[in-house]
Formats: sequence, C-alpha cells, structure tokens
Amino acid sequence: MTPAEILAWRKEQRVQLIPARVAIPDATRDDWTKRIIASLEPIVMAVDGPVSFYWPFRGEPNLRPLMRRMVAAGKIVSLPVVLQQRQPLEFRPWTPGCEMLLGVWNIPIPDTRERVTPRLLLAPVVGFDPQRYRLGYGGGFFDRTLAALGSARTVIGVGYDTQALATINPLPHDIPMDRIVTESGFRHEAAPTELSSPACLLAEAPDAYAGYLNEAEIAAELRLLRASSDLADLALARALDQVLARLPSAPEATPAAGTEIPIADRVMQLRGRVRDDALHAALGEVLRLAQKAEKT
Repeated sequence: MTPAEILAWRKEQRVQLIPARVAIPDATRDDWTKRIIASLEPIVMAVDGPVSFYWPFRGEPNLRPLMRRMVAAGKIVSLPVVLQQRQPLEFRPWTPGCEMLLGVWNIPIPDTRERVTPRLLLAPVVGFDPQRYRLGYGGGFFDRTLAALGSARTVIGVGYDTQALATINPLPHDIPMDRIVTESGFRHEAAPTELSSPACLLAEAPDAYAGYLNEAEIAAELRLLRASSDLADLALARALDQVLARLPSAPEATPAAGTEIPIADRVMQLRGRVRDDALHAALGEVLRLAQKAEKT
C-alpha cells in the first residue's frame, strides 16, 4: 500500500477497534486490568527514575491503583501532556489528590509547571502487532516523543489481546515498543536491555517479594500505633479501630521505648507496603486524620 492508503487503512482500524474496546463489559475489563497490573507491578517498581503512566480514556486499562501504590512507595509517577500539534509530549509529576486541569480530549493533566523525563513509558494502544509497533490515535505525539527522548528509555505498550493485529503496516516514522503487556502477560518482547528483566506475575509471588506486608503483619503494626501514648485524637483512634476490625486479630502491643517517629510518618511508611487497594484507601483516611492531628 502507498502511505496514503496505509493512513486510510489505519483510520478504518481505529473505527473498529476503539468501539470494540469501549464495549468490553466492565467486569471483564476490571479482571483483565488486574492481570495487566500484576504483570507490570514488579517491573515498574524496580525502575530507577520516573515512570510515565496515562489517564484511562475510552476503555483503556485503568492503571490508577498501581499509580497510587507507586507514589506511596516513594516512586515518581508522571502523566503525558500535549503541548501543541506536531510536538513531543511533556511529562508532569502526578500524586493522588494533586491539582488537575483538562487537557486535549478533556483528559485530566497535572496543573503544575514541574517537568520530569521518564525512564519508562507505559503507552496505551489502539492496536499492536508482533513487531511491537503501536497503532495509536493518529496524532503522531507518541513517535515524536520517543524520537526526542532517544534510547535512554523503555516503552511498554498496554492493551488487551483483542487489539492484536497481524501488522499495523509501519511507516518510516513509526518506532516499535520494547514490550507489550495484555491480560495474557508480556508479548512479542524485544531483546533484553538494561531496563528489561524476565516478567513475573506478582499475583503468583508472595507479598514479601515486592516488600508488601501480609494482613497479620499490618494488624501488628496498627496495634503498635493504637497503643501509642501519642494517640490522643479520638477521630484518629476510631479510624484505626475501624481498619483493625477488618484485619485478623493480633495480640495487644506495647510500643518500644524511645519511639520518636510521628504517627503520620509511621502510617505513611506502612501504607506504602500495603497491597490491597481497599485497605490502602482506608489507611489514607487514617493518614489524613494523623496529619490533621499533628497540626492542631
């Protein structure tokens, strides 16, 4: 095909693939996304540098739970921002609750002047092929960005098995991704680089593999907080009791002598080692109350 025919063919593929992705039942999409996150989590947690995610759009896998856990673990998370047509993307740091504004296609972007350069980019796909080429929305932002970043980055395409194509009919400006992850795991991987390692499924690994605590360990830590002599705020004590009520029973604990770490800091450290999203959110409320108590 000529370049003009390829562009027309790609447009037709988008007309078919995007509505099909949007039509995936919510329960199915949630299950597939959890599998994708399980494959991605050990990879992104090991990256030394910022990781670029994306804000889910038109049925794309929702990686926000993983974004929250990365921030809680002290990692730098960023989101891409369109500056203008025919220009590379820029990347702004994101944290839960940060100020956001609406960007292109009304996709939320961080409202900040701060910029970062990602070491790893997670790129949602409209389609992908065995050569790891990505079919996107047609704006050309992704390929321009990769060209501008050079080789000091790794790119992982994120999508579903149903988006696989025999080929996207790559053109000279198309740049292949390093890896592709779907609900089935990693597919069509490139030769290993310094940023790549064999994929493992976090769902199949013990919690301690990624530094997470199990429920009994979390309960024991919270018992120590609950027994703290500094815990005078009733709302904070009540919130801790509510979290403890959903965890396995643990013996009463006596704080060690000389413990000087503020409760808010201790909750923040603990929260970064909690894998369960609901429990992570509950500890977020405990953290908010602890920070409020420290200010009063």
